Amino acid sequence: MTKILTDTDWQELKAESEQKGILSIQSKGVETIRQGKVLDVFNTYHCCTKLRSGLSIWIHEEKFTDDLVWMRDSLDHSQFGLSFFLSGKVRIERHGLTDKTDESVGRYYSECNCDIKETEYWKAGEKFSRIYLSIEPQEFFSSFGDEDLEQIPISLRQALMGDNLQPYYQQGEITQEMWVVLSHILQCPHQGYLKQMYLESKAVELITLHCQQFQEEDISNYRAPARDLIDIDKIYQAKEILLGNLENPPNLMELARQVGLNDFKLKRGFRQVFGTSAFKYLHDYRLEKAKQLLVLGEMKVEEVAFRVGFDSRSYFASAFRKKFGLNPKQYFQYQKKSV
Repeated sequence: MTKILTDTDWQELKAESEQKGILSIQSKGVETIRQGKVLDVFNTYHCCTKLRSGLSIWIHEEKFTDDLVWMRDSLDHSQFGLSFFLSGKVRIERHGLTDKTDESVGRYYSECNCDIKETEYWKAGEKFSRIYLSIEPQEFFSSFGDEDLEQIPISLRQALMGDNLQPYYQQGEITQEMWVVLSHILQCPHQGYLKQMYLESKAVELITLHCQQFQEEDISNYRAPARDLIDIDKIYQAKEILLGNLENPPNLMELARQVGLNDFKLKRGFRQVFGTSAFKYLHDYRLEKAKQLLVLGEMKVEEVAFRVGFDSRSYFASAFRKKFGLNPKQYFQYQKKSV
């Protein structure tokens, strides 16, 4: 049996589990631990340790009792982080940013979610664990000079260039050096302030190894246009043009002309920055926009389809069902019941 969980459901289940005493939250110094059972959904263990300004480290463990689809729409705003997968697997779709991606042992990712909505697909019985570093770039890199900042990955560097943050998602392989550091974190021999200093040193080492890995990739792809800040800005311009013309978007050649790139550079650069093609990105955004309009309940399904750029109601219904598991009418009815 597959369960569907929204963030509202999660908050209600969490509160009820705490009231029944099967889920506890304890804080001591810089460390907060949440552990126990969330009713009949999953067993959980979260340990968060605050380190230096702008940096904290999380240890997560989950085990679900049933297959679960978790529809998350209230993630932390503009959160940057590195997530290292130690066991298990989850499939996640970051709407408007990536297709469904498998996050599993041996992999890690760098992200800025910028309040991106997610749908997570969990399998019953499998233990999932990871170590997550939460980074606030403006604080963490505040002491870095301009030359120092050139050493960090360009996707992270953008967070230090102004208030107009852009979401990104980038996967990498956990190297042997990273595995050693991760094992040290799990087997930390200290307590109290010594533990905080020890974990901070290990977290900084992981960030260093991440920057080194992607700095090497940047060097090997030095001539790739999407690595250049000017071209990245043009790719974001292209995205905004697409999203501003849902009903009649320009074709790839016209879009490239409007932003001042050739079509090959735009096509390759868009995939490097957003992890998918320009028109797959547009397709997913249209469906997300349609979902919002359906929840409002002010338009018929046909009107919603045309408003977001679908000429055919049947194709719209098919695409919507493929992405969200329900046809548009069913989704509207489901949301209406949950209000």
